[in-house]
Amino acid sequence: MNKQKITYALGIAAFLGSAALFPALADDTTVAGNGAFSSSQVQANANNATNVSQANNTQATNTVNTNNNTGNNSANFNTGGSVSINTGDANAQVGISNTAGSNVAQVSGGSNGGQNTTVAGNGAFSDNNASANSSNKTSLSQTNNTNFTNTVNTSNNTGKNSADFNTGSNVGIYTGNANAEVGISNTAGSNQAAVSGGGSGNGTGTNALVAGNGAFSSNNVGANSSNKTSLSQTNNTNFTNSVNTYNNTGNNSADFNTGSNVGIYTGNANAWVGISNTAGQNVAYVAGGGSSGWGNGSIAEIGNGAFSNNNVSERNSLRTALDQQNLTYVANYVNTMNNTGNNTASFNTGGDVTIATGNANAGVNIFNTADSNEAYVVSPSYFANAAEIAILGNGAFSNNSVNASQYNKTSVNQKNYTKFTNTVNTKNNTGKNSSDYGTGMPFYSSYGNWNGSGSSSTYSGEANAGVGMYNLASSNSLSSY
Repeated sequence: MNKQKITYALGIAAFLGSAALFPALADDTTVAGNGAFSSSQVQANANNATNVSQANNTQATNTVNTNNNTGNNSANFNTGGSVSINTGDANAQVGISNTAGSNVAQVSGGSNGGQNTTVAGNGAFSDNNASANSSNKTSLSQTNNTNFTNTVNTSNNTGKNSADFNTGSNVGIYTGNANAEVGISNTAGSNQAAVSGGGSGNGTGTNALVAGNGAFSSNNVGANSSNKTSLSQTNNTNFTNSVNTYNNTGNNSADFNTGSNVGIYTGNANAWVGISNTAGQNVAYVAGGGSSGWGNGSIAEIGNGAFSNNNVSERNSLRTALDQQNLTYVANYVNTMNNTGNNTASFNTGGDVTIATGNANAGVNIFNTADSNEAYVVSPSYFANAAEIAILGNGAFSNNSVNASQYNKTSVNQKNYTKFTNTVNTKNNTGKNSSDYGTGMPFYSSYGNWNGSGSSSTYSGEANAGVGMYNLASSNSLSSY
């Protein structure tokens, strides 16, 4: 999620969280001015429940095996001259970083503005009943289940060196540079939610007024309001990364040397592996309940004449449900083997024999990004008016009845099932080098000079492989009002 989305998310969270600053005005019921012989009954029930549950289950298993060896060196049966084996540089660098699931929630819940019921000016012999029920429920559940398994095996060797059966002068084997660098970074599922719920906004319940109740009038007001907001975000992520690298700068042997120069120069058998996995991410901004609603209902029966019978019944049900799920399985297997030649100078007698190799590099890049769900839902009542009903100037013997019902339901379900399996096999070898049966014996020329024959040279290098993979799974985004 980029910086703009993060700023937007924080703004929405602050907006939804500001609903808690307003005073709770739920269930204001008034029966006033009760005339003689009047019977007044008021029953008001308000129930607010806010449930928040966040759970993180994380298991990380990291196994790193590295073996560094600067050659199995042997100069063998030397007689006279210079014999030299110089090696070094068999480095391995492994870095593993695991970050498990993260849950961030800002939940307001409760009720800001419920039902206002007024039965006023109750005439003689009037019978007045007022019943108001309000229930607000806000539930948030965020779950992250993450399993990390990282196994890195790397073995570095700068040649299995042997100068063999030397008699005479210079034999040299110079090697080095068998490096492997492995970097694995895993980031598991993340849930962010800003949920207001309940009755956030201005007057989310039912406003009912029965006024000026005449003699012998019977007045009944019944109001039911239910707000339910549910948010559930789930991330199940399983990472399995296995990296095997083997680096060797040649299986070196100078063989049966008799006489002068034999040289094997190698190096550079590097492997670079980088794996970065980012699992499912859920971002949701849900207002729900009576979100930002101006006057969710207004019912008035005014000027009720004598002998009038007035009934008001109002039912409001607002429900918002959001469910986002990410199930992600990522498996990356990387096998790379680097060797700068199976070097042998063979049966040397006299003369110059040179085998120079190097450069058997492999670079592997794998970047996986799994599912992402984003939802911005303000529902079910955005500027929603339930019922604006007025019955005015009710004459004598009138019978007035109002029955209004509003049911709003918004349900969002986004699911992502993703499976990544990446297998990379690279093998680099700069030649199976052999200088074979060179002799190069000196001979006596017709000019009275001794001359020698035979240089044998093998130059190799550069057997590189570069592999890059980028996988981006499905993404769901919803904006609703």
